[in-house]
Amino acid sequence: MKNFLSFSLFFLAQFAFGQVTCDPVFPTETDNVTIYFDAKQGNAALSSTAPPIYAHMGVITNLSTSNSDWKHVQTTWGVADAKGLMDVVSPGLYKKTFNIKTFFGIPAGETVLKLAFVFRNTAGSVVGRTADGGDIFYDVYPANAGLQTIFVQPTAKVFLANAGQNIPVKAAASKDAILQLLDNGTQIAAASAKTLETNLTAGAVGFHQVLFIATTATEADTSEFSYLVSAPVVTENLPAGTETGIQYLDNQTVRLSLYAPNKSVVHVIGDFNNWLPQPNFQMKRTPDGKTWWLEIGGLTPGKIYGFQYLVDGGLKIADPLSTLVLDPWNDGSIPAANFPNLPKYPSGKTFGIVSVLQTAQPVFDWQTTNYVRPKKASLIIYEMLLRDYLVEKNYQTLFDTLDYLQNLGVNAIELMPVNEFEGNLSWGYNPNFHKALDKFYGSPDAFKTFVDECHRRGIAVILDAVFNHATGQSPLAQLYWDAAKNQPATDNPWLNPTPKHDFNVFNDMNHESQATKDYMMNCVKYWLTEYRVDGFRFDLSKGFTQKLTIGNSAAMAANDPSRIAIWKNYSDKIWAISPDAYVILEHFADNTEETTLANYGMMLWGNLWGAYKDIALGNQSAPPSLTWIAHTTRGWAKPHVVGYMESHDEDRIGYECKTYGNSAVAGYNVKEKKIAMRRIEMLDALFYTVPGPKMLWEFGELGYDFSINTCTNGTINTNCRLDPKPIRWDYFQDNDRRRVYEVVRALTHLRKTTGLDDPTSFSVAGMGAAKIRKMNCNSPTYNMYVVANVGTTAEATSLLTATSGWWHEYFTGDSLQTTGGSPKQITLKAGEYRIYLDKKVALPAGVKQVLGQKTPSAVVDFQIFPNPSNGREVNLLFDLKETTRVRAALFDISGRQVSLFFDEKLAAGEQGVQIETDVPPGVYFVKISGENGVGLTKKLVVF
Repeated sequence: MKNFLSFSLFFLAQFAFGQVTCDPVFPTETDNVTIYFDAKQGNAALSSTAPPIYAHMGVITNLSTSNSDWKHVQTTWGVADAKGLMDVVSPGLYKKTFNIKTFFGIPAGETVLKLAFVFRNTAGSVVGRTADGGDIFYDVYPANAGLQTIFVQPTAKVFLANAGQNIPVKAAASKDAILQLLDNGTQIAAASAKTLETNLTAGAVGFHQVLFIATTATEADTSEFSYLVSAPVVTENLPAGTETGIQYLDNQTVRLSLYAPNKSVVHVIGDFNNWLPQPNFQMKRTPDGKTWWLEIGGLTPGKIYGFQYLVDGGLKIADPLSTLVLDPWNDGSIPAANFPNLPKYPSGKTFGIVSVLQTAQPVFDWQTTNYVRPKKASLIIYEMLLRDYLVEKNYQTLFDTLDYLQNLGVNAIELMPVNEFEGNLSWGYNPNFHKALDKFYGSPDAFKTFVDECHRRGIAVILDAVFNHATGQSPLAQLYWDAAKNQPATDNPWLNPTPKHDFNVFNDMNHESQATKDYMMNCVKYWLTEYRVDGFRFDLSKGFTQKLTIGNSAAMAANDPSRIAIWKNYSDKIWAISPDAYVILEHFADNTEETTLANYGMMLWGNLWGAYKDIALGNQSAPPSLTWIAHTTRGWAKPHVVGYMESHDEDRIGYECKTYGNSAVAGYNVKEKKIAMRRIEMLDALFYTVPGPKMLWEFGELGYDFSINTCTNGTINTNCRLDPKPIRWDYFQDNDRRRVYEVVRALTHLRKTTGLDDPTSFSVAGMGAAKIRKMNCNSPTYNMYVVANVGTTAEATSLLTATSGWWHEYFTGDSLQTTGGSPKQITLKAGEYRIYLDKKVALPAGVKQVLGQKTPSAVVDFQIFPNPSNGREVNLLFDLKETTRVRAALFDISGRQVSLFFDEKLAAGEQGVQIETDVPPGVYFVKISGENGVGLTKKLVVF
């Protein structure tokens, strides 16, 4: 060991330091090592920072899922941490000595593959990283690994060079060996030693692969780097009609166009040229120096090709406007059932995210061609995150769940972001490719099939679109990145170097830049035309401004003329593509600004979570007002408030009730499930009856009561906000929760039947701070009066004093007569609500039964045997009290119908039917119902 260290010190003294070098050069995990950090290399952010300098250190092991999955981190960020303190060797050069296995505490059975570093000043405000802003890694070698090689210089794996340029080369082997240095197969230098140092003269135009080969009598090893000598750039105008991104000209030809001002040279690499930059794949540049383009012909029709842009010889990026990308870190975790025949990543040929192109793509056969979007005021929007909604997280399963949503009265589904985002199981607000469909939930055809089926049912599909920001994986960030500051460069055409507004995340987009406007509309047009989506909910729309509001939240809410102009411009362009597309903003700005946008035709999120939640809890002597749910209260000319009681951002009202509900009144404990569910019913009655579009969050119709901060292990912690949440389709079998579902179903039916979703007149004056809430609403054919006791004790009230005639309570069918000027006195129990109409409106089939009212069922009783079943043959024995059409169906635990046994007219009396289930093992439910939809449900276990 002593002799080896002597060699290593001699070696390091003879060779210039890379950004990070190690003594010994080829460390094993049991070695004592000295790590050297040259602050002048990489992003050089710490080159002018005075000591102390600290190393933030961890390891990549065989248990790491990616290079970002550091293990056994021993250092603490942002403090004067003795474990990470580096010793000064000379100005800008630092070292630290430690034993790998001991320092990191590596347990038995785990193997270290790499050392991982980020260097910092004391506060962590200045950070030393690689030249492209990444983490720094140094390989750790297995004991007795045999002959190994490494390039100490150059440190870049791929770079741009000029013909005749001098390139210093320094390489080492772990043993004495015959050493060779080859440039595209031509030997440049050779030696019999452990080290090789020479100067390489860059060769002719083209791509050069430089190999360092070490050979002994029994072993050989090779390391490599590449440099590119580009040809003179051809300047030529874009052909007429060229679109930025990927444009198919015919079945064999594609035109690629990349907006990248101030770059020196761009090559296209991919499956069509073995991922090597070649002169005939060097892109042309437009005379203004801003756009690069190239036509590639001779492609096989229908064949899928991966490709990237190689920018200035060193940066590899996918096309920013890719419609499908391949991800080396996450694609392997995508279930084959979700995306069959997913193209394989070109491992070993390139690195980073890869674009996909395919000429002669099969044309999707759209079935629904006469679809008419629901009017804005009538929208019942169901917001969902597929990850937390379906056990089988794919579009096919969502397709199979549409019966449940349609039965509920949903006529619009708002999907949290489904464009490409970092990882697979994210909320989706970390976008890296805005135009590409994320592959985890399914293929483009699967998504189109889902949209097509929604349209057949009259259901709109709205996408949650995130154009406020982009992550560091986005080519928009990578093309112009200040690695020293770890932020977008000042010349970035799309991104601000630092955010311009509060609440920003990731890298803030500049929507006053024409490049950003063009990029966003290119993406939006694609989703509207290729996938036929019906509109967008734009995340953080208030951030579409260059008005600096950091540290001044009050200013953030102020009326911003530039932001108004931006949103009017975007909306006009969207409506030019699709005239009745929905433009929904998550704005939360000053009401003056929101009024302008609403009256222009946009809809805006209306967050009433706080008010409805506080009423549900029942803790206030003067419960909060609900009047802000109405557009008239806001002074808007149009009903464009997308009101909601819950969204993905709020804690669940069911959880709030069971955790914080009023339990002070004897016999009325809001924390009890039954009472909590009844109070949620009451909220629904005071919510869906207000005119205008409404939104509910997934499982809100079943009183979902897990906290937004629920961790995967079931504990509650604010750090778990983004963790996957329990999927509780079994709630549908709970009587109290099923009541909530049926009440929502009845209320959406009422809106649709009566036209009271967009009435001629209404008043929410009685929805203010009082225990008795009242609202009236009038359409040309119906008058409605809603009353509810939001308190926790019985309350008497008078109602319907101004109108004479008969009024019919919607849920019970009870009628009462009033005389104008003579108040009608009633008493409402705690949480009781009533909806009176001047004409009777029938409830949807089955609602009365669930609400505990008498709705006759033709099915008297039924039995299933054998139960449990072997999954092949099952017998149903049931008794009918009248001749009727009988429907028997099988549902899985998520409420999804998996089989229809029969649907036919049967005679009164005892009936026996033998059926074949042919389903996988599990728990199911068999429902037998008559013509009125009312029937009986029983559990079936299949083994």
